[in-house]
Amino acid sequence: MSNILVIYGSTYGQTERIARRIGELLHQAGYLVDTHRGDRLPEHLTLETYSGVVVAASVLAGYHQRYIRTFVRHNAARLNRLASAFVSVCGSAGSDPAKASAYIEGLLEESGWRPMITRSFTGGVAYTKYSWPVRWVLKRINRSKGLPTDTSRDWDFTEWREVDAFARSLAALFAAPIRRQAQLASAAGAK
Repeated sequence: MSNILVIYGSTYGQTERIARRIGELLHQAGYLVDTHRGDRLPEHLTLETYSGVVVAASVLAGYHQRYIRTFVRHNAARLNRLASAFVSVCGSAGSDPAKASAYIEGLLEESGWRPMITRSFTGGVAYTKYSWPVRWVLKRINRSKGLPTDTSRDWDFTEWREVDAFARSLAALFAAPIRRQAQLASAAGAK
């Protein structure tokens, strides 16, 4: 059984929910999955003990979490040697896919990481968790876009069926390099 590492950055909790859902589905597909918040990583975490890595982060004020950007930048060479994927959670994913893609490209260009696959999902609006200035600004933005403005509750816009389909495709994607490694090891042992 292969180990998959899921690392996430989440400010208001939606990206954590998405990362954990991906981890659960990878586990159901037969992988051992370790899920960690990017600013609370175990002290002796070693990427080489994993056959695949999923990094998920949310966009806030135009950037993914600083601790995720730092992790990716410091580990880009190791991540490039592994089967890896990046998930970006961004309010623009549903309304402006080009802008959502630009956030992903910015992180990858800054870090030098080349994941096998990237994906952007729409997150949510956590009105009940925002400070009043953030709540006020987002309410105005959402009003201009025709989105919900009821600040007494949170709104979930994540495409959960697409998250599930993405996780299943990751399970298959991660299996291919693992099979190749097993074939190479078997061939080397036969010599």
